[in-house]
Amino acid sequence: MNCRFGRRERRNRRKEYAPADRRGAAATLDYILVMGVILPAAAFSMWAGPRIIRLAYEMVYVLLVWPFM
Repeated sequence: MNCRFGRRERRNRRKEYAPADRRGAAATLDYILVMGVILPAAAFSMWAGPRIIRLAYEMVYVLLVWPFM
């Protein structure tokens, strides 16, 4: 009797997931983050980076030279 109760209890118990089972979901979220956020941000910075640097250089140049003009 005691043995049958133990089996039934085991069968009805919710499965507890080990940390290894949750790694797949974290890897998927990391992949989505890289593909959807990081790569577009890197591409934008490569496109806009030289222009931003050039504009910053021009601003510094104007601030230094305008009193002498």
